[in-house]
Amino acid sequence: MKEIPSAPEILVVYGDFHGFTPEELFDHWVTPDLLTQWWPSAAEIDPREGGTYAFSWPEQEWHLRGTFGAFERGKHLRFSWTWDHEPSVEQPLWVDLYFMPIDNGTRLSIVHGRYTTSEGDQGARQGNLEGWIHFGMRLAGLRLGEAEQ
Repeated sequence: MKEIPSAPEILVVYGDFHGFTPEELFDHWVTPDLLTQWWPSAAEIDPREGGTYAFSWPEQEWHLRGTFGAFERGKHLRFSWTWDHEPSVEQPLWVDLYFMPIDNGTRLSIVHGRYTTSEGDQGARQGNLEGWIHFGMRLAGLRLGEAEQ
């Protein structure tokens, strides 16, 4: 995963996931058994536009919740992003995932925002950048591990 330079209000990252079709990669974002292999400890998902999700990390007492605003398998996934342990924000952040086929895989682009220019929001933006890079590598490693077995 790499950052694409962008305005402070949004975060844009992308990465190439070899060995995943766009549909398979999409499924790793919306199928609890696949999702918990690389990101949250537990996941509850109503997989459809207008559906909701709830992710949790019990060891940290963290909970991430949201609603799917777009749900096009293998093409586009959009969801709101609200942490239970963070103070209320005026409007939730949104995450857009775009899946594009490439030779032997899929390019995933993530657009996360809308951040303000406040120090707190910019700190959150940096934390989200580091998180997407870390967890993107974990997701990519699932297929690499399969190929080595």
